[in-house]
Amino acid sequence: MTGFTGLISNRFNQHVVIDQLAALKDLCCSEKAVKLSNGGDYVVKYPLIADQGEIAVAIKVFKPQSWWKDKYDHKNKSKAERSFHAARFLQDNGINTPVPIAWLERWDGTRLMESYYLCIFEPGTSFRDALSDIYYNQRNNAPLIDLLHIVAPAIRAMHDAGFMHGDMGNQNILLPRSETGAWLQPQFIDLNRAKYSSEPLTIKQRAFDLARIALPGAYLKIFKTIYNNHQDFPADFESLEQKARKRFWGHRRSVKWRHPIRHWKNKKRAASKPVYPPIQDIWLWDEKSAQPMIVPSRQEKHAYRKWRYLFSMVWQGVCAAPGIYRRYQQLLTQSYTTPIEMKGRIGIALHPHPDYTETELQLLEQLGNPPVLIRFCHHETATEWNRTIALVKQLRSKGLEVMLAVLQDRQALLQPDSWKQFLTLIIESLGDQVAHIEITHASNRLKWGIWSSDEYRQLMVPALELQQRFPHIRLVGPACIDFEYLPVIAALDTHPKTQPLAALSHLLYVDRRGAPEATQGRQFSTLEKSALLKALAQWSDRCSDKVIVSEVNWPVKHAGIWSPIGCPYETPKWRRDEPGENDDDYANYMLRYYLITLCSGHIEQVFWWRLSAHGYGLVDDRNNFMPRTAFYALAQLLRLIGTARFVRKLDTESNVYALEFDAEERKIIVAWRSDNNTSVIPASINYEKIIDRDGKELTAASISGAPIYLLGESTAMR
Repeated sequence: MTGFTGLISNRFNQHVVIDQLAALKDLCCSEKAVKLSNGGDYVVKYPLIADQGEIAVAIKVFKPQSWWKDKYDHKNKSKAERSFHAARFLQDNGINTPVPIAWLERWDGTRLMESYYLCIFEPGTSFRDALSDIYYNQRNNAPLIDLLHIVAPAIRAMHDAGFMHGDMGNQNILLPRSETGAWLQPQFIDLNRAKYSSEPLTIKQRAFDLARIALPGAYLKIFKTIYNNHQDFPADFESLEQKARKRFWGHRRSVKWRHPIRHWKNKKRAASKPVYPPIQDIWLWDEKSAQPMIVPSRQEKHAYRKWRYLFSMVWQGVCAAPGIYRRYQQLLTQSYTTPIEMKGRIGIALHPHPDYTETELQLLEQLGNPPVLIRFCHHETATEWNRTIALVKQLRSKGLEVMLAVLQDRQALLQPDSWKQFLTLIIESLGDQVAHIEITHASNRLKWGIWSSDEYRQLMVPALELQQRFPHIRLVGPACIDFEYLPVIAALDTHPKTQPLAALSHLLYVDRRGAPEATQGRQFSTLEKSALLKALAQWSDRCSDKVIVSEVNWPVKHAGIWSPIGCPYETPKWRRDEPGENDDDYANYMLRYYLITLCSGHIEQVFWWRLSAHGYGLVDDRNNFMPRTAFYALAQLLRLIGTARFVRKLDTESNVYALEFDAEERKIIVAWRSDNNTSVIPASINYEKIIDRDGKELTAASISGAPIYLLGESTAMR
């Protein structure tokens, strides 16, 4: 090959190959060459003829350099030669990279005139493009987690082999697929900056490479944990990685000052949209836990958070506090003093999926067909929406009361016409058939896609416009989550006084890791939280004073990534702590939550989330829809007091609860303790029969954390 220096691997050192490569420059410009990338250094795909047949090869064409870079490469090897030997090192150590064919270059003295690196063409997608597709199109957590489980161990193996890539950007990780579409092991490309030795890399070298991986903060943390063999990332390693990351990305951001002309040219030819959406616009759904995932790190949240909204929210809370507190104090003294008709107050949420419908309807019958909550999710398809509409109509034909929860995603704000059409479909189809329609969900959690009350208002506008067309519909909200009431005040403040909400709905969880009687902030147990929420509803002129808890549950122990607190990746901490509740505590807490919130008189209705879910449901949908203890406990509660009338709370010792109900034929007292102790049934309580939590008749019992039913004499016997 006249004029060329370089090396061709033995497998391709054939006359037919050499003859073609002699005209390499013309070959790269021929009609058969397909350009795969742009820029100064670019790649073409070419069908090379070899003894073994036609082979698709990738040819990296390196651009001419400055004289001083040529001088450096003349002494220290060119990019093409470095790429070839780095690829050989990876292959020798069992690390995937496209098979190297040759490096070839033409020198004129100390000036590098032509430079090429050739390897087998491997069809695939870069890690960068795979992420972009997930963020923009799939908007799903599962494929992203799958990618991290493939890419992170591959980088770890490369580092353990003593290879530092030097330019470990997402674009330089190639992801081939199998014939079935499954991801195969990553292949590392663009190796000219690599350094390697027979010893594993130091943590400083590893940090240098990892700092170039671009992921949102929450997923970067998962990525690094997987890289570290699913163990906690060491503090010294974390510190080095953060320093390297700050230095590298700071250098990248400064390019507009260092190379203004290049930056201007790149900006002019930039694509219509960036490779990745802004952090605040990345929204990823997790089907296992039925919620979107946290995407940004805490630092990234602060960078994008609208501080004006936060300060405004605090000020609104300060102004509202005196009026709410006065009502709260009064309501607390009235707890358990008002008779309550229990019928229709205990509800359950279903999963509107065809694989669930038949079984869940059968289970619902076993519970006596209580009120049902059904979700509509904007991120789903029109097919799924119409299927859910059909389910609601089926439930209504059976005489069941239905409440709808309408969930937003980030696209609801980015594509407001789509959100409006979504709401229109639901309200036009079901507005006159359902008890309430809850608009938006957990707006005080950034992962649900709302970053301010202005964005909340934007989502409510089309719903309020539809209410003017259909004045009979009963909208509820703002459906904030947890013991955070400042966002509730801020959201209500955006509503017009002329269209108050039919009820204040809220997702009132109890820290997910404790009994309902446990206090938060030393003072607020479920009772106090409920009273404060009721006081807020009474204070506001933007909603009625009725309060609906539209979502609550406890996570189930040992549910892993199906748990709402364990998803999307089970961290070393969660593996050590094993968060969640066992079946008995889950059942006990559920019954006690229902009884406290409803019988106190502060909450109108409570919906349990959800009937069937492996990580948090009354029924284990991953175990042939096996009912858990809580399912039977709820069935027993509904059977005995589902249509009864709460009368009063008996005076008892501290930590003992005894609630009296009038059923159709007898008096029933439900008793339990809020601590881990047991005590005898007070002599002041007259009863004829004892039924345990699950419906078994007992001859004797003590009061414990599991509620028991003390049945008085039947009125038919009096």
